[in-house]
Amino acid sequence: MPLLPLPATLLLPAVLLACSAPFEGRTVKSAGANDSADGTTGDTDPAPPVDADGDGAAEAVDCDDADASVFPGAIEICDGLDQDCDGVADNGVPNDGAGCQDPGLPAATEVVQTLQFVLRTGTSTYAGSDSPAEVCASATDCWSADIADWDNFEAGNIDVLTVEGASLPRASIDRLTVHTLDGADQWSPIAFGMTLDGAPAVCADGLTVKIGSEAGEDKTWTSGLSLPCVTPWDAPLTLGPMLGAVDADAARIWYRADATRLVALRVADSESALQTAPVTHYGYPLVEHDFTDVVHVQGLAPETTYWYDLEIEGVRYGPWSLTTAPAPDAPARVRFGFGSCALNDDEPVFGAIAAWDPDVFLFVGDNHYGNTADRDAQRQYYRHAYNLALRRDVLHLASILSVWDDHDYAGNDLDGTAPGKEDALRVFQEYTANPSYGTADIPGIFSTHRYGPIEFFLLDDRYYRGLDDSVLGDAQEAWLYSALSASTATFKFLVSGSQFTAQGTGDSWAEWPTAQARLMSAIATIPGVVFLSGDVHHSELRLVPGVGYDVPELTSSPLARGSTGSCPNDSEIRSCYGSDAFIGVEVDTTLADPTLAVSIFDTVGSAKATWEIHRSELE
Repeated sequence: MPLLPLPATLLLPAVLLACSAPFEGRTVKSAGANDSADGTTGDTDPAPPVDADGDGAAEAVDCDDADASVFPGAIEICDGLDQDCDGVADNGVPNDGAGCQDPGLPAATEVVQTLQFVLRTGTSTYAGSDSPAEVCASATDCWSADIADWDNFEAGNIDVLTVEGASLPRASIDRLTVHTLDGADQWSPIAFGMTLDGAPAVCADGLTVKIGSEAGEDKTWTSGLSLPCVTPWDAPLTLGPMLGAVDADAARIWYRADATRLVALRVADSESALQTAPVTHYGYPLVEHDFTDVVHVQGLAPETTYWYDLEIEGVRYGPWSLTTAPAPDAPARVRFGFGSCALNDDEPVFGAIAAWDPDVFLFVGDNHYGNTADRDAQRQYYRHAYNLALRRDVLHLASILSVWDDHDYAGNDLDGTAPGKEDALRVFQEYTANPSYGTADIPGIFSTHRYGPIEFFLLDDRYYRGLDDSVLGDAQEAWLYSALSASTATFKFLVSGSQFTAQGTGDSWAEWPTAQARLMSAIATIPGVVFLSGDVHHSELRLVPGVGYDVPELTSSPLARGSTGSCPNDSEIRSCYGSDAFIGVEVDTTLADPTLAVSIFDTVGSAKATWEIHRSELE
């Protein structure tokens, strides 16, 4: 029987029902969603991801889609931005922790607080003078040019007088006048300079004036504010660089300029790359710090050599190199040297130190013999010492750490009651580049520094001596014991200008037997402790009786004194050498039983005594 067509009234609902049922896995779209321009309909591909800056990275993964130089995998540069989108700005590149930005020259004020005067004497035999002098910045504002506890106006010297708290209207300062007060002893200066709150105001060099009161001499030299020369020094970079505390990922670089001017530091991973490297740090050293500055370079890799230079007034100085420390707790071989008591300008021992090539060198007190707490005199002694040729080479060859003892603190055998100790601390901080100085609540020079598998505990044996019936004072002593307990270093070196042994002199820990006993008791359960000291004008290798174990004490003295010190013969002594020397220590923690290979070296680098110490003996 033939099929008959369904009536339209029955067919239409069936068709609508079929069209309204969605297919599995398909989204129903409203009418017109896929309509094309010509009125037809059909599905299209989803919209492409947004890449507003066209750098190839979609907005979803680009941490700054408005900057084409910023995207995952981009080359990171130091500018305070996160180019590679790893969440950390300036990560993995040398940086100063502040985005490598130029803060600009400090603005001048209408009132000048600090004036600095530079008086440079000629080098001829009779150029110097013993006559007192004064300097003036106006017709009425004058100051004595004589620095306390310093031999002023000597041939070849550059004397620097700093006047703080002057509070002079800038408009009132109109000259630099240098005037002899009696003129009895002729003086032949070759350059003068004056800065106002750090800014150069007067520079005069190539002088031929004879200052005195005899015929043909002038009692007064004067100049208006003018700058016909750049600097009265040999160059705007007056000292440095000095390499300070070096870590596995960072290093401190110290320098001194002649004024508050732009100093650009560049750092690169090769000498060739340094030529086109961007600036790592823009510095404007301040007169408040005697134009010294320390740059904390970060973003470095462990056990890696970097190159750096300094640019001032368009001239690039350097290059120099530095090598970072091994990673903490990683087995490693490192070497360090140390010494104390540098009295003489003739310092051949520093040639031997440079040849031995230590990773770290520690100045362990009496680093100069100023015997003064006068601020300007302290600065003079540091500048003089740092400019001695052989020492100057070592300052940028090795990572330099420092503590003081009496002669570079405030004076012979002085303690925590010494007047002017605050100024001594201020200058010590200006002229060293240790990792830190004291704590926020406890002033002083003490700190700790980890270098690969070893740690140095730099102690302040003067600032608090005698105040709490001890060498360190109660607060520093508590800090030390806490820091020692927290240390994971294989070897822990306690560094003091004065000796630790109870057999020491009256200017040592032996003078404070209760404090010395507390120290020995505290380290009884702390393995790997070794004492480093100086002061006594001979070098010793001794074993100090302990509570838990006997503690080696290595005493290195003098670096440059020229006299032979007598050696003691007590039962702790293993070796002694009585002339100029330094001690070198080679550390090897790659061995199953880590070792210290200790040597006393003379001024030509010959070993005069040796001692091998095993870690297993120090627990």
